[in-house]
Amino acid sequence: MQITWPSPTLTVAILMVCGSACGSPVAEPESVPQTWDAVREAGRAKSWYLNAIGERAESTAAVPTANLAHFQKTIRPVLAQKCVACHGPNSTKGNLRVDRLNPDLLAGPDIESWRAIYKVLGNSEMPPEDAAKYKLADTDRTNIVNWLGQELGKASIVRRNRSEHSSFRRMTKYEYNYALQDLLGLKYPIANSLPPEAASENGFKNSSDLLQMSPSQFEAYREIGLKALRRVTASGDRPQPVTYIHSVREGGGNEAGKQAKAMPNTVERADKCYRTDLDKPYTVSRSGEVKMDLDRFLPDDGLMRVRVRAGRTTQEPDEFVSLRLVFSAHTSNNANFAQVISSRDHPVTAPAGKPEVIEFEIPLGEIQRNPFRKSETPFPRRNEFLHIRSVSNARGGRNQLQVVIDSIEVSAPHFDRWPPQSHLEIFFASENRRDEKVYGREVLSRFLERAWRRPVAPEEVVPFLDLFSKYRPDFDTFEGAMLEVLATALATPEFLYITQRTAAPNAQGPAAVSDSELASRLSFFLWASVPDRELLRLAREGTLKKPDVLKAQVDRMLADPRADRFSQQFVEQWLGLDGLESVTHVKEEALLEAMREEPVAFFRDALRGNSSVMDFLHSDYVVVNERLARHYGIPNVFGPQFRNVPCASQAHRGGILTAAVLLTMNSDGTDSHPLKRGVWLMKRILDDPPPPPPADVPKVDLTDPRILQMTLKERLADHRNKPACASCHSRIDPWGIAFENYDALGTWRTSIKNLPVDATSVLFNKQELAGVDGLKRYLLADRQDQFARAMVHKMAAYALGRPLTFADHADLDGLTVRFRKQDDRLADLIHVVVNSKLFHSK
Repeated sequence: MQITWPSPTLTVAILMVCGSACGSPVAEPESVPQTWDAVREAGRAKSWYLNAIGERAESTAAVPTANLAHFQKTIRPVLAQKCVACHGPNSTKGNLRVDRLNPDLLAGPDIESWRAIYKVLGNSEMPPEDAAKYKLADTDRTNIVNWLGQELGKASIVRRNRSEHSSFRRMTKYEYNYALQDLLGLKYPIANSLPPEAASENGFKNSSDLLQMSPSQFEAYREIGLKALRRVTASGDRPQPVTYIHSVREGGGNEAGKQAKAMPNTVERADKCYRTDLDKPYTVSRSGEVKMDLDRFLPDDGLMRVRVRAGRTTQEPDEFVSLRLVFSAHTSNNANFAQVISSRDHPVTAPAGKPEVIEFEIPLGEIQRNPFRKSETPFPRRNEFLHIRSVSNARGGRNQLQVVIDSIEVSAPHFDRWPPQSHLEIFFASENRRDEKVYGREVLSRFLERAWRRPVAPEEVVPFLDLFSKYRPDFDTFEGAMLEVLATALATPEFLYITQRTAAPNAQGPAAVSDSELASRLSFFLWASVPDRELLRLAREGTLKKPDVLKAQVDRMLADPRADRFSQQFVEQWLGLDGLESVTHVKEEALLEAMREEPVAFFRDALRGNSSVMDFLHSDYVVVNERLARHYGIPNVFGPQFRNVPCASQAHRGGILTAAVLLTMNSDGTDSHPLKRGVWLMKRILDDPPPPPPADVPKVDLTDPRILQMTLKERLADHRNKPACASCHSRIDPWGIAFENYDALGTWRTSIKNLPVDATSVLFNKQELAGVDGLKRYLLADRQDQFARAMVHKMAAYALGRPLTFADHADLDGLTVRFRKQDDRLADLIHVVVNSKLFHSK
């Protein structure tokens, strides 16, 4: 891979080598383009990644050297004249002594200080505006930033070549759940009892610096693995289910009732079947429900299949209706519970005269149950109830949309076949089936290769065969003993850890990952789970690294439904959507869920369409469902599904910056919170997190009547006047103030306390932001490179599962160049990352 270095003719060097908020210096005032497309094109034309990077290293093996002569001749005199007065022996503002910095960035100890200087000079934040006599000439600023950009780039390469990175980490909770489901054919998550992971400084939960384990944790994972194995395997005869049937008796009720027939594959047995004959179908109106008393006979475990034969009374295209399952119990006068147990709502689309069968599968062992259901006495109450609830946007009227249900069947435990396919995947047919030792080796070899995600040597199987021999006398069946052994395999670091064989870096940099390691890195990146058989086959054949094969596999993986996990997990962690869990002021569940889903749906839409990530900053469309569109005042959007909808400027939306969820979770519950919103934007969007506040920062006195009369913007200005607060707030507040037109629910407003909203602010570099549109225009006009590199940084950190260090920054710049040259398209970014040396290196 050729590493891109900044050009000597660079007006402002690649300002993101330092990983900071480094946009181009503020230009002379000019007329603002009138269209968003014009703003975007003008900003793209300014890109240093696209226009000012011409030089490349001739060889990655070349050893860069520090350009100290240029520093001594041209840089040091300028620093002495313009900077030492405030950052020298007589004054050390910011705890910085410029006169003592070692100019050798490749080997010296002061690289972090030089990175800070690079940031503030690149952003025109220093020297300060009120120090006119120290103002830098444009040529001097360009000279310093050029030199620093080159030296930082070379320093990054040097550190990369002598560093060994580690992505050695255990699976996250969500990865572990997905891995068990994909490996075993489990239909639902089973490890919900595990504690969630904390997020790293980058916001990601899959970071190697956080995901280690204590020895005691392995036993907990073994128990979960054993439970999962027992859920997907079978022993003995097929268990007879408990079945409840409510159906319209033949010829009863109305036309739908007359046509009602028994549903196919209905399982009935006289001693375990509870039937109710209905005179007429259930008719369920908007937000209504059918409640079934299941008494106390459901088994403790296994899948409960619920089949509802239903149709709808009207077919208006702007009306939808879905069915949802709720499970409840009322154990006493003061104790009850009710929980939604269906993972998603199922739409009803068929007409009432020709109803359809809607099917749910619910894991009984994973839902809340009545703890008194096995009691010998009738009190506390033992019954459990199933609610089939209608969820609709119908408004009522003469032809009100209703759901007509003519048959309901509940059966548990349910199996599609016996033994289930998941059982046969582990205990497959073999001519050696009767020889337990030989067959046991076959079962273990195949299982370990899939679980460990690599070829398994014969000697690695031996300890597990020995363990099987130890367990076998205690079990009646081969399968029973083998499950204990397989559970142990699922508690080994080889399964729980996303491992890489250790190898020392060579002169050209870190060693390359193997084909098997590449398969795992791919699958955990795009599926948050283990590789499938095709990836493992290609790795075993040694062809996965071929460019055409790798590209085809990435395309295949992104088209797979499992790629939805990537969109969900990356977006939630990138944007910090966990913050919504502490929000209490959104009272409507449907609105809260729509808010949570919007940025994920927007990302998923961009990924599928390979759209530009600049759409995240602003777009002329939104991705919403009916509930969120109503919240935004966007008409003619019907139904719960999210879709791409053109958005007029009057809606004050477009992109993700104005998504209600981000504005809501960055509020104080009653009003906007510019500080929270500013910090969020700097950290999540610009990848330039502000430093934490000092311990002695003074708090706002909310008992002061003068303070209580102020708007939040005015309070921030008052707070900013305090010397201890000014330096940080002057960099943070203006970003957040630009969002002042949005209240605590992300709703657009034009007044606060009967006064017009003032959403204008001035950044530290004296750039004025005229509200959210001004903010968006500035980001698109002057910060495209910064945002593009931030996206590359975030995506690479998530893909690698480790924090990125300064040693990675030269590589990140090279990736950003490739990304920008491919029009900043999101799906292309996945390919750029997957084909990078970073992704293929340990």
